[in-house]
Amino acid sequence: MNTPAAIVLGGSFNAVSICRSLAPDRIEVIALGTGGVDFVRRSRHCDRYVGFGRGTKLQVAWLAWLVENAPGLRDSVLLPAEDDALELIATRRAELVALGYRPFEADDRALLAMLDKGQTAEIARAAGIPLPRTHEIGDDASAEEAVADLGFPLALKPRHSHVMARKALRLGKLVVVENRPELAERMAFLRAHDIEVLAMEIIPGGDNQLVSYYTYIDEHGEPLLHFCKQQIRANPPTFGLSTYQRSCWDPELIETSLRFFRQAGVRGLVNVQFKRDTHDGALKLIECNHRFTAANELVRRAGINLARLTYDRALGRPHAPIAPCVGETWMWDPISDTKAMLALRAAGALTIRHWLTTLFHRQHLPLLCLDDPLPAFVRLGGTARSAWGVRRGT
Repeated sequence: MNTPAAIVLGGSFNAVSICRSLAPDRIEVIALGTGGVDFVRRSRHCDRYVGFGRGTKLQVAWLAWLVENAPGLRDSVLLPAEDDALELIATRRAELVALGYRPFEADDRALLAMLDKGQTAEIARAAGIPLPRTHEIGDDASAEEAVADLGFPLALKPRHSHVMARKALRLGKLVVVENRPELAERMAFLRAHDIEVLAMEIIPGGDNQLVSYYTYIDEHGEPLLHFCKQQIRANPPTFGLSTYQRSCWDPELIETSLRFFRQAGVRGLVNVQFKRDTHDGALKLIECNHRFTAANELVRRAGINLARLTYDRALGRPHAPIAPCVGETWMWDPISDTKAMLALRAAGALTIRHWLTTLFHRQHLPLLCLDDPLPAFVRLGGTARSAWGVRRGT
């Protein structure tokens, strides 16, 4: 049987995990980088890495490379590891197919809706799914309406996260504002960079109230797998990236997620995140991702090969049924979780002793793998250089 290559659009944690997922079947993997720190370039399972300079317009650069290299890569499968990859595929699918590529399976209208947090919120409301109170704000009047409803603190979130990331504003997933002067300052900055913004209620509860559901929706709207996970801690706490997480089994999460997906009309690889409100116990929608995420390694370690399933589906090949994941698999990021612990300890929310007791499980690490250690060493070296730079005041 012919074995086409897999082309990964992106180069971070999730790209490394995709490479590892496809390695046992000896599928050639080509990774198109982002111009940043692409850990995938050091993975022994990445057969070819294509780097781009900092400040590169990724979609333009990726498309140009795909056009130039199309003759030798017929039937290669395109796998998204960045939101820019989703937008490129959704808006240029016909052109990519004409070039001979096999973009990952998706309903492109739904895909673009998931990239727009305003549309995502509208879909959730139509499905009767709770979500944080949300306001679109662009001028002083709409900002005042948001403040009157939400009060302070409130969260500012870009309508299109990848647009803010593209402009390298380094504001994280969202910005928390505590008062009117800070709101005015943040809004002026975001307007100056043409970033559309939503003001959102901050859902009460700690990081361990965040849960996510991963699946693959077939052409009949049916899920091909079920995978649930719970976040334990994040860095920075409350609004940061996950540092400690575990797989779990949550029937309510599954039912709510599938109701949202059916309303959205999604197809293919997809995951959605909710936060359980500690005031009313309701699962409230946070965001939906239509691509591989940093948690793909947790999914892989739990025994579900999302990359191979997505690859096979793009090629129209049959795939063996995937059993639901009902056990516990833990993933710990030691460096980031230590920072999270120190921040929580400073706030009086966690002791070192309690932190250590939470780690008494068999752990998997997001980048370290015995047969593929270099990505983790590269990250460790970068962390050491950053710490040395801070110490020297540079």
